[in-house]
Amino acid sequence: MIKQAAKVIEVDDDSVLVEVARESTCSQCQIKKGCGTSLLENHVGRRFSQLKLDKQPNRFQGQHVDLAVSEQVVLRGAFVMYLVPLIMLLAFSSTARFASFSQPVEIIAGFCGLFFGFYLVSVRLKNKKFGLEATFIEDKK
Repeated sequence: MIKQAAKVIEVDDDSVLVEVARESTCSQCQIKKGCGTSLLENHVGRRFSQLKLDKQPNRFQGQHVDLAVSEQVVLRGAFVMYLVPLIMLLAFSSTARFASFSQPVEIIAGFCGLFFGFYLVSVRLKNKKFGLEATFIEDKK
């Protein structure tokens, strides 16, 4: 399980909205002074993500909690976000190649497949059934 600290910012009748600080691994890196990613993080500052989770009893606004996400959920999300668009790119460009189209048409077909893959990912993410499966694990005092 991957654990992350969060803060409850809103409680509805059927859900809880929590805010999670995005963290990078720059603080543990040996070359952070010469890295563009570290400089960009220092310039932009801390960023937050908001997650809507199923409501549980005894949750109130301003409460600090810990969330847990299983590694399988993270791997499944990475597969969907990265591999589906690439697979669609390869499928569309390969289909154009086997259909004996010219190289510019193959390139355009590849881009169409990539964008179709992004569309499939966005449709899947809009479906609440496949959303983030984080759970509350404990209250912070």
